[in-house]
Amino acid sequence: DKTSMEAEFQIDNPILWDIDNPHLYELKVILSCKSGLEYEEAGRVTDVVTQTFGIRSIKFDAEKGFFLNGCRVQLNGACVHQDFACVGVAVPDDVHEYKIRKLKEMGVNAYRSSHNAPAPELVEACDKLGMLLMDETRMFGSSPDILSQMEALVRRDRNHPSVILWSLGNEEHSVQSNNRGRRMAKTMIRAIHALDNTRPITFGANNGIDYEGINECVDVRG
Repeated sequence: DKTSMEAEFQIDNPILWDIDNPHLYELKVILSCKSGLEYEEAGRVTDVVTQTFGIRSIKFDAEKGFFLNGCRVQLNGACVHQDFACVGVAVPDDVHEYKIRKLKEMGVNAYRSSHNAPAPELVEACDKLGMLLMDETRMFGSSPDILSQMEALVRRDRNHPSVILWSLGNEEHSVQSNNRGRRMAKTMIRAIHALDNTRPITFGANNGIDYEGINECVDVRG
């Protein structure tokens, strides 16, 4: 059986997550047995889930750029593939953190996960070290399998404060500038908004100033 529940709580005077002060909170959800059930010990804990999160606001303005917690931030971004010298794509956890630390030393404050869903450890490193993240799904399209992969990514990463953009994909030459691509993009956007409507959506286009197609649908031009 499945059931859903909602709960609200308030944090007074929160410390905001920022690229220079990436403060994180921890939320622990405990599932325990209800009293009075004959076949269960009342109060017995059956599951515990701990989630870190940060509190911050984001905004993209067409004229003024990106704002974090109400302050304009110049995005100095890098498109970074998931592989790494000598280890390929089987990247040890500490290498993810090493990459983020080195990029920050270079002056980078925004990371695009080109062109794959980032490893959970990389997202956690971005949260911990104060790196803004453009979270990109691997496959572009509207088939059930592609949508399922994208939805799994959004569910996994939507509580991470470092994530400021969802990206639908990268350089889809055959569809990015036509009506077919526009329709598929709208389907993907609806699926994302059903799970998270707090972040804008982009696409890694390489079609110059062309506006038709996928670029008609996304919030932030890629």
